[in-house]
Amino acid sequence: MSIIQGTSKSSAAGYSIDQSLRLDGTGDMSRTVSSDGNLRTWTFAFWLKRSTFGTNGGVGFNVGGTYVSADNRSIFRFHSSLSGGDDDWYWAERSGAAWREDQATTSMHRDPAAWAHYMCVWDTDGGTTPRARRYINGVLVSDLKSGGTAVAANVDSGTNRAGTFQLFDQPGFAGREFEGYAADMFFLDGVAATPSDFGEFSSDTGQFVPIAYSGSFGSNGFYLDFADSSDLGKDVSGNSNHFTTSSLSSSAQVTDSPTDNHCVLNALDGAGTLSDGNLVNAATGSGFVSRRATIGIPSSGKWAFRVKKSANNFMVGVMAPQATDGDPDTNGVDAVFYYDEDGTSSGDIQTRRSGSKVVEATNPPAGIAADTFMEVLIDKDNNRLGVVIGGTSYIAVDSGVAIQDTMTQIFVATAGSGVTATVDFGQSGFTPSQTGYKALSTANLDDPTIANSSDYFNTVLYTGNGATGQSITGVGFQPDFTWTKIRSPNAYSHQLFDAVRGAGKNIQSNASNAEGDLTSEFISFDSDGFTIDDVAQNVNESGSSYVSWNWKANGSGSSDSSGDITANVSASPTSGFAVLTYSGNGSDNQTIPHGLGTAPKMIITKRRDSSGNWTTYHDAVGINQVFYLNSTSAAASNTEQYRAVPTSSVYTVGVGGDINNSSGTYVAYVFAEVEGYSAIGSYIGNGSATDGPFVYTGMAPRFILFRVSSTSDAWQIYDTERYTFNPFGKTIAPNSSAVESSLSQRLDILSNGFKIRTTNTALNGSGQTYIYMAFGDPFKTATAR
Repeated sequence: MSIIQGTSKSSAAGYSIDQSLRLDGTGDMSRTVSSDGNLRTWTFAFWLKRSTFGTNGGVGFNVGGTYVSADNRSIFRFHSSLSGGDDDWYWAERSGAAWREDQATTSMHRDPAAWAHYMCVWDTDGGTTPRARRYINGVLVSDLKSGGTAVAANVDSGTNRAGTFQLFDQPGFAGREFEGYAADMFFLDGVAATPSDFGEFSSDTGQFVPIAYSGSFGSNGFYLDFADSSDLGKDVSGNSNHFTTSSLSSSAQVTDSPTDNHCVLNALDGAGTLSDGNLVNAATGSGFVSRRATIGIPSSGKWAFRVKKSANNFMVGVMAPQATDGDPDTNGVDAVFYYDEDGTSSGDIQTRRSGSKVVEATNPPAGIAADTFMEVLIDKDNNRLGVVIGGTSYIAVDSGVAIQDTMTQIFVATAGSGVTATVDFGQSGFTPSQTGYKALSTANLDDPTIANSSDYFNTVLYTGNGATGQSITGVGFQPDFTWTKIRSPNAYSHQLFDAVRGAGKNIQSNASNAEGDLTSEFISFDSDGFTIDDVAQNVNESGSSYVSWNWKANGSGSSDSSGDITANVSASPTSGFAVLTYSGNGSDNQTIPHGLGTAPKMIITKRRDSSGNWTTYHDAVGINQVFYLNSTSAAASNTEQYRAVPTSSVYTVGVGGDINNSSGTYVAYVFAEVEGYSAIGSYIGNGSATDGPFVYTGMAPRFILFRVSSTSDAWQIYDTERYTFNPFGKTIAPNSSAVESSLSQRLDILSNGFKIRTTNTALNGSGQTYIYMAFGDPFKTATAR
């Protein structure tokens, strides 16, 4: 199954889903099916946004007779009972006292930030296989766990029988209720639909987006759009196959939908007990627990949401990502803006750094009553945070840069067992009261600078054929930097090529060797990829599998003399990437132009004319430090490498031979962050095997480069082409010639970041600092992975 990102916005055809049903684990609905429908052909399709994980989240059940003894029944739910089941998607059909279909996906579904489309097609009369087809985000699922039963031809299903069709709760079992959001739910009796009946892949972003269904329903078919808040189980297919609701009030209808995905509290990022579609978080002890939200505050604009507390000891505001969970007042987070209700019936609007107050609002408001909403204002254009209480607004002003940080995130925090914070980001009726402010949902986010990451970065897999002139296509553009690595079966070096040095000039990330000449092997950069020749080992060994990571800059480059050292620069300011070559001059504190127009956060330099290490700069490690792409050594103090924080036009180097020898020639790969396309940052490991750090990137990563910087360990590369679903485990080490490693559950790659799920020290040693660089698709158009 491919990981397909698709939709938080309306389709090209303009179809909009305006509401959804919010389920908190207590509500459900059912209808009595009076007679069997077509037992060999039907389709069940719907959009979901999950809230909780590790539970038996049931979506649909059809029961012919009493559940416990029924020979005819079906199950659609998460977290199967099959071997290794944990948030997989499980579909089982029992007919005539035997399981006819009983399989679960290998993929785990643990993304609380975005929507995904699920579709099950039963087609045992047709010749198409598999006859029980699962689609997620428009893509056929082919990776299923071993040990299950696959349906044969001409077999009746348990679904579509006379009896009870139950939604969102499994009859006869406690603890199998669905928690999350559901939208546009279809059942088609006698129709074997395809994904194109419900969605399309956007020509702009390549993402799967919803469209209006125009086909038939059959006699037992239904369509629940949840548009009538007074009758949430109303069938609008024309069949009047209405559902009776239980424990669902009109407030269960919300505006969070696949075409306008709203912010919620992140089940993967913080502590406390979540409920009500992740809009309520409760403290679990006497100390503060905090939750961050699923959508980060953009770098510009004015944003608002509302929040209420159930008691005092409450905080709300914004903080940097990956800050320590718990009390924002004492955990050492830099530049926290928050409203603090401390139990003394007084309130503060302050900016704090490392637990110390920097600035406070003039005439802060007195405390507000419990269970009373206040409006929180976040003004990124003017660097201000404020609240509106009883129609009066209060603002705190700070001249610092923290609130301007692209990665700022909303948090709420409470202390005292059971004390709750309830938020509303617009899905439950909130509209900002102040002019120019917007609610935090994808419909209100600006269109990203890069709508489709594959316009500037793409991963391509290929198999060597040992033949002359093999063209590798599918990149989507003419690459200016191509990094190739054999995956299996043999261990050969990484090969890095770029258009500035010229096709075929290779360097190896796992070695200190000087530049080599492979012009007879890597022949050319082409309009949609590159051409390779009949050479064993490096790039085209017959039968071997390869990966190539490709970036677009600006061709072969041009001379730029705006720094102390003149460089030949190929730069793409749009995507924040540049390739440049230069000759060293042997002087200290020399500036080199990069052409990006914004300060880079990661720079990798390699000497070409002689052996030398791959000296690396990362914003989180800082200047006067040294670590190498070709080495596992921890970062160490060094004043001969990167000597000053890079600016929007240049970076500064010292006199080390690896970076600025008077007779040396060099190539550098320079990366800056672009909101919604790339993220370059750090996190601190916690050593947990199941609940490692969640790292917010503001986009759905397709490529992540990691390494621990505080101790020695290997570099790691993960991408969504070599392995296509969660949890990811296939890694390649840039510092090693070793083949691709297949490891157990390392991390989940999600619509807005990634979640570490291992104790392995390469990714999650307790207290260790890790740096990363990621590229991917904007969250505005992302579906759940």
